[in-house]
Amino acid sequence: MLLSSVVVAGKLVSQQKWVSYVSGLRNECDKLGFFKTKAAVKKEIYAAMVAAVKKRAVAHKRFGVLLSGGVDSSFIALLLKKLGYRFPCFSVGIIGSKDLAAAKYAAKKLKLRLVSKEFTVAAAGKIIKEAVKLLKTDSPVTIGIAATEIAALKLAAANEISVVFTGLGSEEIFAGYQRHAAAKDINAECWAGLKGMWQRDFLRDFAVAAKFKATALTPFLDKNVVVTAMRALPEWKISGGEKKLILREIAAAAGLPKNIAFRPKLAAQYGSGFDKALEKLAKRAGFGNKRDYLVCFPQW
Repeated sequence: MLLSSVVVAGKLVSQQKWVSYVSGLRNECDKLGFFKTKAAVKKEIYAAMVAAVKKRAVAHKRFGVLLSGGVDSSFIALLLKKLGYRFPCFSVGIIGSKDLAAAKYAAKKLKLRLVSKEFTVAAAGKIIKEAVKLLKTDSPVTIGIAATEIAALKLAAANEISVVFTGLGSEEIFAGYQRHAAAKDINAECWAGLKGMWQRDFLRDFAVAAKFKATALTPFLDKNVVVTAMRALPEWKISGGEKKLILREIAAAAGLPKNIAFRPKLAAQYGSGFDKALEKLAKRAGFGNKRDYLVCFPQW
């Protein structure tokens, strides 16, 4: 579903094995050391991304891209197009969502085929119920992300696509979260975040993908991409308040319009509007917060 180091023989590897794998990558990076120049690491990151995207595309005859209009998914789509592939992109969100608007803009600029679907709050409620039933959690963040994923995979399946590229992993290796900006040691926070992906991301994504018999391709988690990106100095990743700076610069240099490469991106549950829909549903049902609403679902 994700990559060989996460899923083996159709099963999610243990958390211990994933953490050990990441520790091994860190040891490799420590031995190689940081790149001496920003230009050199940019060249290597770009080459590693091209190779990672191509390797995954070659392995599958039909695939799509989950497009949010941010730098991660747009960069992947750009690379696939440069490699000569034809593919559909999929975007979902509540009516008026920021990601839907951004995805439509990116698709127009990059001349991509976009299949999108807007949801009313009521329709989103049905997807949210599916997420709760599947994951059995009262975490609004987990459910908001899972609902977005479920909606996107359903849209892809309706178009006979079961293999999709996603931008998972980019935030961790390029320091895209606020916790990276606030950290005393950005690099250490990146490594800690990579280890934490098993609990935070893989459990959720594996369950969702398995439900729909889908395969998620994650080039940002390719071994060579991770090792190369983690050899970039922290100040090349975050500078002047701009997170994931080096990736944005690489994407822009490759031809991604600058306003897409540098677009401020909300997390999936916020950009898609599913979190806001969850909040509205909770209020309509008379609950003071989203978690209390989720706890009272009949699936519990």
